Amino acid sequence: MRVFLLKVTPKRWTLYIDKTEYFNSGLDIESVSTSGNSQQQSKFTQLLNKIKLQAIESRQEIENATYGVGLKGKLKSLLHSLENRIHPEESILQQFSKINDKNIMIHHHQNHHHHGNHIHNNHHGVHYTRTSHSENHSVFQELNDKHERPSFQIFYPSDIGNRRAKRYAQIFVQQRERYHKIWMVINTLLIPFTMAATIVPGPNIFLAYNLYRLYGHYQALNGCKNFQKYTKSHGNLLFKPSLEISECLSNSTITNETTTILSEKQPLIEEPTTTTATNEQKEKIQLVLPNNNIYSMNFNRLSTNLKIPGLFDFIKKIENTEK
Repeated sequence: MRVFLLKVTPKRWTLYIDKTEYFNSGLDIESVSTSGNSQQQSKFTQLLNKIKLQAIESRQEIENATYGVGLKGKLKSLLHSLENRIHPEESILQQFSKINDKNIMIHHHQNHHHHGNHIHNNHHGVHYTRTSHSENHSVFQELNDKHERPSFQIFYPSDIGNRRAKRYAQIFVQQRERYHKIWMVINTLLIPFTMAATIVPGPNIFLAYNLYRLYGHYQALNGCKNFQKYTKSHGNLLFKPSLEISECLSNSTITNETTTILSEKQPLIEEPTTTTATNEQKEKIQLVLPNNNIYSMNFNRLSTNLKIPGLFDFIKKIENTEK
């Protein structure tokens, strides 16, 4: 699994996973198991299962409705509208909740069929002649089978260096961890109030969505903890520099630095001695002004060159969510 550490604003980094199957259009709450003796369960567990079952039934009832038709249809439109506002980075962090001590390192033969996803030093890949491949295949296979590889690797722009890449990734995850902790507390405190809405006729969308968000924050929080744990213990294996990322995003880096300078109101060029600036000076001024489309162009190019599906849409969704 490839993970990318990318700079989206002058002081803002993000993580992206390239495999589309890791993205959830909706995070379903797991079904409740009714097996076992209920007397052996604590009252608290029984209460949680009851609330959970009620939320699942309400959500299923809403999902079966037709958009905009009747009360349930309007509730369905409202529910999907709320889900579209969920920050896209949450689904990224949720994937790291699946990482554990058993699957952080995998044997080569378990993932050799994914070799096409590795980043090479050029976008054309590495090509071997038929003769060299046949001569070295058995040797390479024997060496690879003896070594374990991490289940995911974090590719970062090579120009920032390994130490800064680790620091930027940690800062990003720590910020998201605080965010999800706060909202877990808020959603937990809202459970009694959303439960009270059960007396209203129709499905309890308030309880269903509140538990849905609580579970989403819980998964993302676990993902943050796992990411910090394994990047500290396996950092040298997980972080990999990428020249391609630096080259594709080089224009945005220049723009970011320029934007920062402008925001700090530092002089960029010497002031003209006359009241009217020359054409050459006007061109210089235009060159340093930030371009709002530079990120779109460069991330689109990066997505194409490195074959990263969904990256461009992911960046655009971050922009729309944080407006």
